[in-house]
Amino acid sequence: MNSLPIASPSISVCDRASLNHFVWPNPVADAGNEAQSGRSFLTSWLETPSELLIRNVRTDPHLIRIGPHVFPATVNEQDYKNSWVCSPYNATISYPLDELREIRNAALRVSLAGLIHSVSPVLKAARINNVLCVNNWLLSTNLYPPWNGEGVVEATSELTQRWPEHAIMFRSLNPVSNAPLMKCLAEVGYILAPSRQVYLCEDLAAASRKQNSEIDRHFLERRTSYQVVRDSELSDEDVPRIRELYDQLYLQKYSKHNPQFTDQLILLLRKTGLLKMIGLRNEHGRLDGIVGCFGRYNVVTTPLIGYDLALPQKLGLYRMLTALVFQEARESGRILNLSAGAAQFKRHRGGEPCLEYSAVYVKHLPVFRRSVWKLLAGLLENVGAKILQKYQL
Repeated sequence: MNSLPIASPSISVCDRASLNHFVWPNPVADAGNEAQSGRSFLTSWLETPSELLIRNVRTDPHLIRIGPHVFPATVNEQDYKNSWVCSPYNATISYPLDELREIRNAALRVSLAGLIHSVSPVLKAARINNVLCVNNWLLSTNLYPPWNGEGVVEATSELTQRWPEHAIMFRSLNPVSNAPLMKCLAEVGYILAPSRQVYLCEDLAAASRKQNSEIDRHFLERRTSYQVVRDSELSDEDVPRIRELYDQLYLQKYSKHNPQFTDQLILLLRKTGLLKMIGLRNEHGRLDGIVGCFGRYNVVTTPLIGYDLALPQKLGLYRMLTALVFQEARESGRILNLSAGAAQFKRHRGGEPCLEYSAVYVKHLPVFRRSVWKLLAGLLENVGAKILQKYQL
């Protein structure tokens, strides 16, 4: 494969070998420090083998420029053990099997498990993991610029020529934050398939008046001896503890299929400033809670959060971290995307449920593979999405 960038009026693509040739745009849609932190992170991200950053991710990273926007992109083949952040198979089969425990109806749980297992070999036969995912930061929620999809037609043409055996995907789209882009992708011929139910807070003033939000702030302001520490008050020596706290919540409590961050990734996130780190340090100097805020454009989300699960719940560590996240969103004037999970907790703090979608382009693929993608999208729309909404997952 030619490692020199492909160029057209609207798109250029590079891999590790061609990074020195890549032309970065002037920061138009993303200004100042965020543009610099994003560029610094993506440069290191491209140059580093993915499994050194996330233990359960093996992918071929690229950068794709569409007009003034630069997106990280991941290219995969099989890799069925990959985390769901770059594996449609994991997102459809492995991770949902873990999540079935949230459904209390035993008969429904057994039926869904049977359906998922029956779909698994069909997805493998259709090479479902042969996918190029655009704007994939390998985090639970990807954030997009205020983009109406200009250049998508040209980009899709270029990408399908370069990767004719791969579906082209955009993940983490929702109709509140990405309506113009979703409309454009649908018009171009992308399939829109529901993936998760996330929780958004647009009116943070109203959310702050919720009783549970007031209690969260009460824990933080009046009932704790914890010291709030931010970015520069944290050090590289805290990194193993940050990773440990994340592991306890995301991997041990929830699912091993979540991205398994390494110390090297957390160091990179700190060094580049891509995530704003806020921690709770106890009176002995140990971190007992941490949150990493990913803020770009008009949205902030928290792909890194963790606290010591061995400590008593009455300490309110999760409550305090939540109060800090809401404070960060209010001060930055952004919409807060609370991502998925802990649905009742988020609803009680003003989180409004919103289906999240993946957009997938498959028109260039063989008939069987196209048909399986359309079948999968139908199942997710008519079964998966309805269950997410009915059971408030």
